[in-house]
Amino acid sequence: MKIVVPIMPRSIEDVENIDVNRLEAADLIEWRADYLPKEEILRVAPAVFEKFVGREVIFTLRTSREGGHIELSDAEYIQLLKEIASLYQPEYIDFEYYSHKEVFEEMLAFPNLVLSYHNFVETPENYMEIMSELTSLSPAVVKMAVMAHTEQDVLDVMNYTRGFKTLNAEQAYATMSMGKLGMLSRIAGSITGSCWTFASLEEASAPGQISLSNLQKILTVLEE
Repeated sequence: MKIVVPIMPRSIEDVENIDVNRLEAADLIEWRADYLPKEEILRVAPAVFEKFVGREVIFTLRTSREGGHIELSDAEYIQLLKEIASLYQPEYIDFEYYSHKEVFEEMLAFPNLVLSYHNFVETPENYMEIMSELTSLSPAVVKMAVMAHTEQDVLDVMNYTRGFKTLNAEQAYATMSMGKLGMLSRIAGSITGSCWTFASLEEASAPGQISLSNLQKILTVLEE
């Protein structure tokens, strides 16, 4: 299981001030571009990709539809994704499939899609149906993050992930239960088959995210 650490710069100065040495333990960097105004994203992009040259980067525009910090029309969303993909070729492009289904076909030329689903309210009853539909599209990674309210919510997410991975060995999954109850799901990838877990430096990008330093310690103990 690889560790992803999100960065959330709000200006080009924030990018310049990132201490890359503190991110050495991260396997991947997720650039959460939604913390910038939409007109600033392409202006700041060169600084971000120069800062992390040689590192694997996930480009994510988490919109307000899925708990993010930017409001975009389908046209604006797809245009920004396509420009970043074409200009900088990040290792992965996050695509909010259910929020922007109408323009999904425009991204089919890009083989490195992370098809994502986020639910900050609940663990939906149709979780398996959502996971099944995303799996049927054969993206690089299926990512699902849902809010846990009960211990059973957490166990369901972990069990579903293991089941889908067993049946679809070639497909990569990154799944997590959000919130304090869901923290266990963030360290259980070796059991469930989840390929990524997300850790924070100072600021968490989702509820229940564990700090990079603590996550390193936990995974080290578990792997001994």
